[in-house]
Formats: sequence, structure tokens, C-alpha cells
Amino acid sequence: MKCGVCKGGTGRGYCGACVQDRMCQHEWLSNVVQERTAHVAQSGWTADRAQQLYEYQTRRLQARRARVAELKARIHEREQQIVAARKWYHELSELNKRNSAQQLENNTGLSTKQEAQEQSQATQGALERVETTATALRADRLVLASALCTVVGLRTVETDVFAGVDERARLFGLPWPGIDDWRKFPADYINACVSHSVHVFSVLAHYLHLQTPFAVVKRGSRLFIRPSWRQVDVREAALSIDDDRASFVVGLGMLFYNIAFMCHRQGVRVPAEQVADAVENMRLAVLAQAEPENTARMRLPFALDIYTVVQEVMRMYTDPAHPDADSELRSRVHDELRRLHLCDDAVDSVDYEDDNWAII
Repeated sequence: MKCGVCKGGTGRGYCGACVQDRMCQHEWLSNVVQERTAHVAQSGWTADRAQQLYEYQTRRLQARRARVAELKARIHEREQQIVAARKWYHELSELNKRNSAQQLENNTGLSTKQEAQEQSQATQGALERVETTATALRADRLVLASALCTVVGLRTVETDVFAGVDERARLFGLPWPGIDDWRKFPADYINACVSHSVHVFSVLAHYLHLQTPFAVVKRGSRLFIRPSWRQVDVREAALSIDDDRASFVVGLGMLFYNIAFMCHRQGVRVPAEQVADAVENMRLAVLAQAEPENTARMRLPFALDIYTVVQEVMRMYTDPAHPDADSELRSRVHDELRRLHLCDDAVDSVDYEDDNWAII
């Protein structure tokens, strides 16, 4: 109401100005409803289609919960087998050490070639048993990792229920953002994707017995990440876009670096331009468990630098239409890397191509 008289009245009668105001509001609401209805009709989303999608997701969630209960029992059984195999492996290693020491003591007493051959055959047999144990452990880790992929919806085969809907990789049904989507999607969506990837990566690192270069820390409902090798003056970067944008860019770079390191330990090389495809990289790491020829590549040095990963993350938040804002963000990211001791303090340039950038 425009006037104070009509606001305090009994509602039985209004002045002409208030009636005209009411009519304008009604006309505006009618136009809004028509525009929204037309927009929904153009998008193709009808009530029946939405109900079908809801029922499909409900059935899928119920089936997944049933699989989770079954997989928990299988995972527990496999974990017990891994503990027993590891114990046997350590006992066998100790036995091999004692045998080697005994062999060194008895080498002077070996008088015939036949005795030397028998000793060599025994040593070779022990090595084969150790290799068999390592293969069994690798197979058990593959079972656990594959079970985790089934639970979270990480596709490890080409057949997938979402193949006809969207070709993007998913975690818990949530599509992973593309390289150009990070600065366009809402903050809540990005935070959910990062939280899902942190959860899945942490479980995979536990199954694969992996010591990561950067450690993820949870404080309440917020996630942070910090260097694992520092014991003094340890500082953290945020894994939530709600916080400082520069801190989030550096934290995301640390997370992507961890995932690329896990792939390297499984014999998979991740190019710098693919480092942001975290879900695909985790899928490749799981699949590499079943490939024995990856063992040789696991011994190669890990050549990816942290500043290269941060540079790739910066490109996800680079807007060509606003070069000044991009320059400001690069400067803030540089300061954040200094604060976390991820670059040489003698570097005064914000150029990411500087040779002095390195983990120290």
C-alpha cells in the first residue's frame, strides 16, 4: 500500500492509488509466471520428466546402498587377508635375511658346485615367493580400489548408466567441472566437487599405502591442505572457494599435485595439461593396478613441479576479458606460495616461468 491510511485500515475499502498499485503488482506477477512457464517449456523439462528422473535417482540410490552394505563385508574380508599376507611377507623377509647371513657364513664351507647350486635355487625360490606375495597384495588393493569406484560412481568400464545423459566423469552422481567451468559454476557446486574428490582420493591413498606430498586437514566443515614435509611453521591453504581465492587456487594445485603423484606411483604419467582432470586421473590410477607392465614406470622420477600445477589452476580462473583482474590474482597467488614456503623467497617476479620456483 502506498498510503498509511490503507495500511492501517480494516481492508474493506482502499483509495484509488492503492488499488492501482495492487493492479500493477498483479500484472507484474502474471508476466513473471508466463515468462517462467515459457522458459520451462523451451528447456524441455516437464513435471513428468522431472518425476521420472527423481524416481530413477531414488532407485539408483537404494541399489547403491545395498551394494555398499555388501561391499563393506567384502572389503573387511580383504583387509583381513591383506593383514595376514603382510605378516607372512615380513616373516618371509626376516627368514631371507637370516638365510643370507647364514649363506655368507657358510660360503667358505661350500666345497662342491652342487651345494652352491642348491643354495642358489633356494634363494631364487624365496624371491619368487616374495614376488608372489607382492602380486597378491597388489591384487587385493585392486579389489578394494575397484569396490570404492563402484560405491562412488567412478566409471572404470565403458558401460555407465549416465553414458546417454552426459559424458563427463562423476563422483557420487555429481559431474566434474570442465576446464572452462570453474569460474562459471556456483561456489557451492565447486566446493561439493572438491570435497568429493578429497574423500575418494584419501580412501584410495589409504588402500594403496601412499604417502602424499601434501596433507589434507579437516577443521569442522572446512578442508585445508598443507605441505607434509614441513614440521615447523606449518601453514595451510584453503580447499573451499568461499575463502580467499588465491588460497583456494594454491590449495587446489596441491590437491591436483597429490593425485598426479598417486598416478605416478601406479605407473601412469599425467601431462601438465591433464592435471585438472582429477576424476579421470584417479580412474587411470585404479586401472593401472591391473597392468603389471606399469611396475617399471613406477621407478622413474616424478618430474611434475608444483608451480606448473598451480599455473594450470590459474588458467582455469583466467578471464581473457579482464587481464587486470588476472594480473592481480597472479600476484596474490605468488604471495600465497611464498607464505606456504613453496617457492624461493629470493624470487621477486610473479612470472611463473621463473627457474627459481621449486619445492624447498
